[in-house]
Amino acid sequence: MIEYFKTKHLIESMVKNRIVPGVNYALLKENQVFTSTVGFESLLPTVTQLNPFDLYDLASLTKVLGTTNVFLKLYEEGKLNFSEEISNFMPQFKDNRVRISHLLTHTSGIRGWIENRDKLNQDELLAALVSLPVTNEFETKMRYADTNFIILGLILEKIYHKPVQKVITNEILRPTNLKRTTFTPSKKDCVPTALLTNGKVLQGVVHDPKARVLGDRCGSAGLFSNIHDLIKLSQAYLGVDKNILPLKQDTLASLYNIQTPKSVHPRTWGWDLCFDPEDRHPILYHTGFTGTFMLLDRLNRTGLIVLTNRIHPSGHNLAFLSMREHIVKMFLQENKIK
Repeated sequence: MIEYFKTKHLIESMVKNRIVPGVNYALLKENQVFTSTVGFESLLPTVTQLNPFDLYDLASLTKVLGTTNVFLKLYEEGKLNFSEEISNFMPQFKDNRVRISHLLTHTSGIRGWIENRDKLNQDELLAALVSLPVTNEFETKMRYADTNFIILGLILEKIYHKPVQKVITNEILRPTNLKRTTFTPSKKDCVPTALLTNGKVLQGVVHDPKARVLGDRCGSAGLFSNIHDLIKLSQAYLGVDKNILPLKQDTLASLYNIQTPKSVHPRTWGWDLCFDPEDRHPILYHTGFTGTFMLLDRLNRTGLIVLTNRIHPSGHNLAFLSMREHIVKMFLQENKIK
């Protein structure tokens, strides 16, 4: 039986305390699934009720559910081993030290700041990204940055001769047969996100400004999905359903290995890692700026998926970040109780 009563209470209290308009969430344990839908889809321009089939802007979950999985597939096929230099694919990138592995673990040291970023068109933004310098944080610090995965997307573009989002769709999404997970959602199916300065609300359009400029060439954000598709994908990572993702279970199991140096914050390919409070076994963890996050424990075959909209109507929502931390800690505490 799935319990996690304190975790459920904390998640639903975000709606009660008006930290978020609403939330769709799921708890998984072996073949058991508990789902709940609480609160509202939107508050502006009108109040609308949330439903369990709503699509969410997954934001940075795109990195792990999309881009990372394509690289894992290439690794399985013997086409990459992640030690390849970035300059092999993009000669304009001048630092030969940086390899695919550094991008996948956010240890590349590539500076993330781009001057006048929001004024650049697609070509200008891409040119600026591949011209960024490598700082003295190379290999010595994990600094999470979209830049790493945008460059990974450009590498996939070189390999497949197609924009990264088309590659993800062909290589990962179509084989899963999960039709609600897409880069091109119908507006009416999506939870509205931020209120723009012109008074309009983003709906069915990716929130991240860089992703809007880059379009289908963005490997860091842009994917939309709902709770039901994410449950199925999660069951693949947990080893419960071995037929969803076009990846071998050994490959998915290898994600639970630390891929960063001992002195650096532990991460695996694409994913962040947190650890069981008792025996310290690794658990996959990733968040999205819009208010999405996932925790997947393959050893216990348990998981937590939270889809909410912390940027509606405003992105200035520090209370959510604090609450997310509490929810993660509570899940880890309750998860150790067999």
